[in-house]
Order: sequence, then C-alpha cells, then structure tokens
Amino acid sequence: MTAKRWLWVLAAGPMIVGAFQAGQTPNKPKKVDYAHNVAPIFRAHCASCHSGKDASGGLDLTTIAGIKKGGSGKLFVPGKPGQSLLVQRIKGLGGLPQMPMGFKPLDPHQIEAIEQWIAQGADLNAEAKPHWSYQPPKRPSLPTVKQTSWPKNSIDRFVLSRLEKQGLKPSPEADRETLLRRVTLDLTGLPPSPAEIEAYLTDASPRAYERVVDRLLASPQYGERVTRIWLDLSRYADTNGYEADYLRTAWKYRDWLIDAFNRNLPYDIFIRDQMAGDLLPNPTLDQLIATGFHRNSMFNSEGGVDPAEGLNVAIEDRVSTTATVFMGITLMCAKCHDHKYDPFTQKDYYRFVAFFANTDYESRGSADVGQQKFYEPEIDAPSPDQAAKVKELESKLEACRAAINAPDAPVRKGFDAWLATAEESGNDGWSFAEDVKAVSANGATLSVQEDGTILATGENPNTDTYTIEFVARRGASSLRLESIPDPSLVNGGSGRSESGNIILTALRVKVDGKAVEVTDPRATFVQVGYDLAQLKTGNPNGGWALYPEVKQRQELVVGIGEVKPGARIEVKLEFNSPTWAKHTLGKFRLSVTGRKPAMPIPGALRALIGNPNRTAAEREQLFQHFLRQVGSLFPDVAAVKQASDELNASRMAIPKALILRDRKTAGPLQTPVLLRGDFTQKGPMVTAGPPGIFPQPAEPIANRLTLAEWLVSPKNPLTARVQVNRMWEQFFGRGLVLTLDDFGTQGSPPSHPALLDWLATEFIARKWDMKAMAKLIVMSATYRQSSRTSAALRERDPENILLARGPRFRLEAEAIRDVILSASGLLSKKIGGPSVYPSQPEGVWNSPFSGERYMPSEGENRYRRGIYTVWKRTAPYPAFVAFDAISRETCSPRRIRTNTPLQALAMLNDATVTEAGKALAMRMQKEGGTTDRTRLIHGFRLCTGRTPKGAEVKRLLALLSKLQDKAASEAWTLIGVTLLNLDETITRS
Repeated sequence: MTAKRWLWVLAAGPMIVGAFQAGQTPNKPKKVDYAHNVAPIFRAHCASCHSGKDASGGLDLTTIAGIKKGGSGKLFVPGKPGQSLLVQRIKGLGGLPQMPMGFKPLDPHQIEAIEQWIAQGADLNAEAKPHWSYQPPKRPSLPTVKQTSWPKNSIDRFVLSRLEKQGLKPSPEADRETLLRRVTLDLTGLPPSPAEIEAYLTDASPRAYERVVDRLLASPQYGERVTRIWLDLSRYADTNGYEADYLRTAWKYRDWLIDAFNRNLPYDIFIRDQMAGDLLPNPTLDQLIATGFHRNSMFNSEGGVDPAEGLNVAIEDRVSTTATVFMGITLMCAKCHDHKYDPFTQKDYYRFVAFFANTDYESRGSADVGQQKFYEPEIDAPSPDQAAKVKELESKLEACRAAINAPDAPVRKGFDAWLATAEESGNDGWSFAEDVKAVSANGATLSVQEDGTILATGENPNTDTYTIEFVARRGASSLRLESIPDPSLVNGGSGRSESGNIILTALRVKVDGKAVEVTDPRATFVQVGYDLAQLKTGNPNGGWALYPEVKQRQELVVGIGEVKPGARIEVKLEFNSPTWAKHTLGKFRLSVTGRKPAMPIPGALRALIGNPNRTAAEREQLFQHFLRQVGSLFPDVAAVKQASDELNASRMAIPKALILRDRKTAGPLQTPVLLRGDFTQKGPMVTAGPPGIFPQPAEPIANRLTLAEWLVSPKNPLTARVQVNRMWEQFFGRGLVLTLDDFGTQGSPPSHPALLDWLATEFIARKWDMKAMAKLIVMSATYRQSSRTSAALRERDPENILLARGPRFRLEAEAIRDVILSASGLLSKKIGGPSVYPSQPEGVWNSPFSGERYMPSEGENRYRRGIYTVWKRTAPYPAFVAFDAISRETCSPRRIRTNTPLQALAMLNDATVTEAGKALAMRMQKEGGTTDRTRLIHGFRLCTGRTPKGAEVKRLLALLSKLQDKAASEAWTLIGVTLLNLDETITRS
C-alpha cells in the first residue's frame, strides 16, 4: 500500500482506523460495531438534518427508535446492503440526490463500514454499551510476547505484542549521543552540554542511562519544560486579549507551575489547587496563586461591553477549559442544545457552569457611559524575600513613629514652641500686609479692603498678573496667600471663573527690588493634578488650584528667605493657564511672619489655637497638622518619612496575582439554563453537578473543591487517561489518542487501548506521581529505539502509530529558541520572574487601540528561555508564530506542526538567530581548539549533540573556504548561522 493511501486510511473513519489500531489489517476488519463505527458517521454527517422532532423526511438517525422507524421507507434489509435504502441514498443510486444532501459525500471507507454493518445483520443493540472513554479504565493483564529479551518495563510488553501481531520487529536502541540528546530535550527542553555528553559516553555502568534520567528529572529546567505545555492548556498570556489587549500581571501563575512541576506536586493536588485552592481551609499564598489557572480567561476592557456578558464569557471559558484539559471532552458543544455526538445534555452543561457562576467580582466604572466592568480579585504575591523585607520595614516604621510620640521628641518640642508663640499672638504669628498697593496687568480692578483683603472687580481677562507691594514692618521669613470665598463672586468661591476655582501658575517675590527664591510651598488643599513646586518655574499647566474645595478658605505658604524689618516686598501672582481661562483670584489677602516654621492652617484648626477650652484630642489634631506641614524639618520625623517611603517602595515592588474567589452563598450552587446559549434568555435553574453519563459521587458536589475531588476519583474514567495520553504525546510527538482534546465519539480511537488503560491505572496506583510516569516512559525500550527507518516501514506505518521505531519530530517554537541560545552560549538559565521582551521586528505591537510599546529587554533578560517571552494575545512573538505557536486566546491542548517557507526565512533572518550565530562563532574559536577542523567539530557538536562524520566535516570546511573573501569574524558567523539552521539542530530524533 502506498504512503498516500495509508494517510487516507488513517483519516478515513473510526471503523477503519479502529481496526488498524486494534491490531487487524483493513482487509480483515472485525465485526462492525454500530455504536463505535456507524453511529459516529450518522452523528457527524447526518444529524444536522435527520434528528429531533422536526427531522427531515421524518427520519431521525440519532436514536435507535428513529433508525428502526425509518423515514420514507425501511432503511435497511439485514444481510443485504445492496437492497437497503440507506446504502442506495448514501451512494446516490436510483436517480435520487446523494446523501448527505448539500454536503460532501461520505468517503468510500465510511460507506464500506455501513455496508458491512448491514451485511453482518445491522445489530443495533451495541448502543447500550457506552463509548470506550466513558467506561472506567480496567487494569489489563500484561500481554505475552515472543521476544522476551526486548522489554525493559511493562510498556514494552504492550507495544511489542502489537508489533508481533503485525509481523513487525522493534528498531534497535538509538546510539548513546542520540538517546542522550533526545531525553535531555524531552525532560528539560535544552540540549546536553559537551561535558554531559562526555560523562554519559564514558559511563560504563548498567545504570548510566537511568542516572541521566534521574538527574534530568531533578533539574530545575524540568519544571520549565513541562510548564511550556501547560501554558497552552491554561491559555496563559501577559495581556487581556480582545481589542486593546492591555498588559496584565499574570506571571506569578507561570512561576507557580514551574515550582509545582519541580516539586513533583501529585497530579490530584495539582488539579485541586488550580481548580479550588481558594476554597481550602486557610489557603496558602501558593494555593491562591494556583487559581490563576482560571483567571487566565480573557478580559474585554472595550467601552460599551456589557459587564454581565463579559463575566459570562469568562465563566464559559472556564467550563470549556476544565472539560478539555482534565477530561478531554467537548462539553462546550452543549451550550445551546444537547450535544450532537456525545451523551451530554444542555442541562449537563449548565450544571457544570454552576460551579463557576458564583465567582466574586467588583463593579467599577459608570454604566451611564458604557464603562462599567466587573473586575475579579487580585492579591499581593510577594516572594519570601519581599515578604521579609516588608515585615522588617514595618517594624522600622513602627519604631520611628514611636520615637516621635515620645514627650521629649524634637518634633514635640518644636510643636510646643510653635503653639506657645501662636497662642501669645492669637493669630499664629502672622501680620497682615500694610501699605498695600495692588494692580492688575490686564485690566482688572484690585481694591484693598479695611481688613487687608484685596477684591478683584471689573474686567475679567483670560489670563492676568497681579502685582502687590507692601512693607514688612517686623521683618519676615514666610509669606502667606489666603484665598477667601465671597458671596459676590461667581459660585461663591474665591476665584472669578464660573466654577469659582483659581489656577495660580507662578508666584514670584522681590525684596527691595531684588528677586528672592520662593521655597518650601505648602497649602491647606491642592487640586489633584497640580504641583506647588511648579509655582517657582511658572509652568502654565501646574501650580495651585482649588477645585472642588473652592468655597472653603484656603492658604498657601512659601518661604522667602530673611527679610529685614521695613523692607518693601513685591509679590507677583500669575494666572496663565492655557486651558482654563479666567481662573484668577477674586478675593485674597497676603500676610508675613518671621517665625519658623510657618505653615498654612485650615479655618477649623485655626479656631483651636486660641481656645483655652480645647481638649487633649483637639491639641493632638493641631499636632498632627503641624506634623504633616512642617514635620519634615525635624530629623525624627524625617526618619519616619524615609522609613515610610522605603516601605511603600517595597510594597509597590510586590507583584500582583490574579486569583479566583467565590461569593458567599446559601444552599447548593445553582445557575439558569440559557436558552439557545443567550445570556439574556434565562431558563429553568439547575444545580451544580457533573454530566449524568459519568459515575456520580456518593454525596452531592458542593463547589469547585469537591468538583476537583470528583475529577481525580478513581471512578472518573477520563482524568488519568487524558493526562497520561498528554504525557505520551510529549515524548512521542503524538498521543495514543491523537485527538488530545477529544476523547468523545468524534475523537480518534486509541492506537493501543490496553496500554492507555494500563498507564492510567498505573498513574493512579503511583499516587498521581508525574515524574514517576515520565521516568517510566523514557526508561522503556519503546522510547529508546532508534528513529532510523526503512522505506518498507515508512510505507507500512508512516505515522509511527505502531511504535516500531523511535520518535522523531521538530522541536516546539520555544524549544527552538532555547536550543539556539544554548548552543551559542547566550542562554540565561535564570528561573522565574516577570516576562521579558527579546528582540523582534519593528511594528508588531502597533495597534490603534493601545499605546503600549514593545521595549526590548537588555542584559540577560534578552536571552531568557522562550517560556518567559511576553505573550501578547493579539500579537504573539513572531518567531514563535512561524513555528506553530498559538495566540492562547483559548485552551489549546495540541499544536499542529506545519512546514512553511516562512520558517526557513525566520531561521535565516531572525535577529536572535543572527546574534546567536555570531556568539556561536566566537564560542567555536574560543573553545574548539586551534584548527578550523576542531572548531567546526565543536560547533557541530554544540548544535546537534553528536560528533560529525568525516563527510560532514569536509562540507563545512569547504563552506568555510568559500567564505575566505569575507572578514574572519563574518565568515565564522555565517558558519554559526548555518549550523543553527541544520535540520538536526531543531529536530528531536
């Protein structure tokens, strides 16, 4: 049979593939089973028209009763397919349209399956038996084999038994260099170093390979490698998705994964913590971070989004992800109606939804302008060092605060002295300006009142400058400007604008005609967005503004140096806002004092200064105001500020973690069925529970925590199967069930059903130990086979379904980057931390909806492993996309490998590759000895993990010779890029 025909057979249908994978040849199929071979064809190709009460032609092909009833006539004559109406219609005989009408006809093998079923009697009783994956796995006995010396563990017995039935033999074990590179890439995602290669090649111990496996499983890079797979499953990204796709802080969850895999957290606990870590008694920070698994859902921050719909979409994503990742079922297909192909009802779907519909959230933003959003919780997630630092600084701050509260503290003494002076003067020591002259530069009339206030009337220009002159009879060191509300002014404020607000953009002072520096500005109130420090520079967009506190008397105090008694002071008040016109003062007053420190005092506190009956609490109010305004002038208060600033900085450095949290509820979790899946059309309420097809727990499932316990129950038929199948795919390039995300009737049947069930039961027996299962697989003779193959074997089994040879496939996108950086010596092995920004082409992040820019990382962050690259859902890293990476908008259990010209272009032109080529060139020349030959051998070995053959070295030497017209550094760089582009460099064989 040709390879092309085999590919067609493998895609043809469950009956043919099932027969092949069960150990028979397509020419001698076993008895055709209605439930497993025929019913899936009806569901996939006929149910859209022939199902339900309104079935076309009255024919329902989705139920036994409907098939027996038929439509326009009896469907089949048992034992006589040629006389059966069903066969005639699907073949298009008798001049009638071929079914399925309007769609692609069934392929010949599907028609053949139906004909054989009818020929064998058209037995319909088989439907009573559930689909294979919905039956709990039973531990099979180990099959007997002829070649008893080949198996190294139980896995090999199942594989070899199948090969022997097919008349095949396993391939010999791969050579040591190949095997070492294979297992090192599979367990760590990185190639072996030259030192590791030498150590293995020279280890004559029978346990040499096992020691390598144990070392790799204990390596911190193991957790990074397995996390790569789980990031796709958990749809991890550093952005929200949708239109603007803003950045989010989510990397703590990624780091939790790495740590969990390295700690070998048992898979049942691994599921529990991600599903419901928040519901555990006294959950740890790690357990809360783990719930970020379900916070990786996208979040739509676009204006006008219905917040309830947005939350509902996130909940549906969590349902779909849970069902796909842990059970391999397409439960989302039952959102709008009963599942067309699998035994899941719409009520089953919403019973599952109920587990997630109780999520806690906070509403922010105004619904009136379409900006209301439902935000789910996040928490501070400090590292142990950060937590210890914060605790240390909190203690330091507490001690500093205690010091300023001591009776003999300098700031207490300063306050007592200030208060005594203020009480003596009765007005806090301030003297109103005397002999005042005031003029406006742009036409306003400034009139000095009897109480020393100045009132602006007449013209109200857009901008203005007031010049006020007066004599400081007692000398001065501080100047006070009071803004005084007045009923005669607009809105009863102190300014002349419609709001009553002012914007003082500059305050300038001259003493006896000489400019003096204005220092230490303080005010009783400053409008948000304005900065008193800008009064010195005259920034027209800064200064002193009062909104919304325009109807309260406010004060601004500045230092003016040392002014001698009798000096004449000139004050210029500038109102030059380019945005807000007419924001000038309407009523104000100037005062001076020679006492230090000077400060503004709100009216309510000013009344307490001269009050002989004030209480101890009121005295403390005055002290706290004194502390806020001028406390920084005292060393003990400065120490408090420094400690507070350090603490705030440490707290700001603590990353956030997105977590899941439930609202409190009485009674069982419930949610409405959404009619036709429309979140606005609520139907009957249903109570949380698993789909009815599966074994039900003895006690009702109360929440996500008990759901997690149900998922890992030995009675659950799917969880263990799905995970061991995923692990098998990690090591062999394809799962025992090809469709990792669909173990249902439309998914692929297992190639080795007994092996799959044995692995699943073994996983449970080993207490869900993931590292133990990984070791079991890579220690098998099946895994250790050479990937070399013959033309006959490729013809017989092009996809290596029978496992008669070792696996060979191209590395994943992130691993390609890691191998290139590792071979060149550039790779940083730093673990964890915020995502990084390696070099990428300009413009990838250009978006009309987001102003976020891609700023390439510097230093070692430029050369971090691929899993740390920032993941923007609307613009994933281009080099990864070229090699089949996904957007991670939804859960993706499997990446489909493609081969495109773009991949070759990326490998030849990507900045990382060219930079790594240059580094590899330098490494070859530095480490590879003194001759071109030894340097080329060293470079080849760094990239492929093996010593090149003589012919390969000869070709490299010839290439180097052709490049002699170039500079030496450039020539060797091109050699480096060439080696990095070898198929062997980016292939796991």
